Amino acid sequence: MQLKLRTDAVSIKLSTKDDSVDFKALVKVYELVTGDELEINETEPSHPEPKSSKPATDRGGVKTITDDLTPDSTPSWHESVKTKLMCPYCGNNEVTTTWYGNKFMKCPKCGEKVRLESATSRWGVPDQHGFYYKAQEIWRDYQAEQADDNLLKAMKAKMEDHNAK
Repeated sequence: MQLKLRTDAVSIKLSTKDDSVDFKALVKVYELVTGDELEINETEPSHPEPKSSKPATDRGGVKTITDDLTPDSTPSWHESVKTKLMCPYCGNNEVTTTWYGNKFMKCPKCGEKVRLESATSRWGVPDQHGFYYKAQEIWRDYQAEQADDNLLKAMKAKMEDHNAK
């Protein structure tokens, strides 16, 4: 099976030798590409399959740059990775962890959502300090972005009206 998902910013190609990809994995791929969160009702939680690779140095389940960086060493979905948090709400500045594949995290101090960005120019590759993510901007969901875009359009129209007079 082959699956390709692409937006202006992200492109993912998923290839498998058989058709044994579960629905939840496909949903996670969709969420990563689009940034949309889908709500799935389920009766029992699923756990991702453990990834077969060389064992990393035990750091409490957190991958760092000193671990083996082969093409298969990209963190697995929901694997704990090192994150540099600088909360724009409360000023909390700390090194923490979050699950790989998330688009945002909640600040441990104030509980507000903070947007996760790749610490390097490539997703899944740590920076020189071992950070996979940096979290420093306010999380804005799709509705908030649309409201802001609509407000900007209205403001531009008013300015054009005003300048035309």
